Amino acid sequence: METGKKYDLSGVNGAAVFRDLPLGINLRMTDGALVKILANAHDGAVLIVEVLEAGSLLTEVGSEETIFYADVKDVEE
Repeated sequence: METGKKYDLSGVNGAAVFRDLPLGINLRMTDGALVKILANAHDGAVLIVEVLEAGSLLTEVGSEETIFYADVKDVEE
């Protein structure tokens, strides 16, 4: 099923899409935070991000954090 999204993190291929996300992309986290990808080792495990908008868990705007696939709600395009 085609969603029209460039980066679709849902479904069976979501983890592969997460692994290949480019630097600079913004992500909406499950806690409501908005973050920007600063580093991606392309291993599918973690991303290093900067917090742009605070959420309930990622509360310090401007901080660098390590996030996991399960913590990401969607890509903000």
